[in-house]
Amino acid sequence: MPKASRRCPAKGCKNLIKHTKYCEDHTESWATPSGWQRPPGWEKLRQDVLERDDWICYLCGRPGADTADHVTPVSQGGTHTMGNLAAVHDRTPPHCHRTKTNQDKAIRVRR
Repeated sequence: MPKASRRCPAKGCKNLIKHTKYCEDHTESWATPSGWQRPPGWEKLRQDVLERDDWICYLCGRPGADTADHVTPVSQGGTHTMGNLAAVHDRTPPHCHRTKTNQDKAIRVRR
């Protein structure tokens, strides 16, 4: 049975939500300070990676991956090819992509 819509739990918010904790207005956006921009055809490429990996996160091995990650970051010579992309959790917990990105930043700072 499909899940019914409900109101966002943020105080005073009247937006309806499904399958999320809060509406987009009350979900912290994850800015890309690196300046990375999606290459042409990214949405199709992202979808192809998710389907290839069966929506299984390559970092934690759990289902529900929702985006594609550059295994070797573009800033370190990685490419936008299927061979360098893997499915990963980003928008939904456990946010493996954000954790990996923060760890990569910490390593770069220590150098």
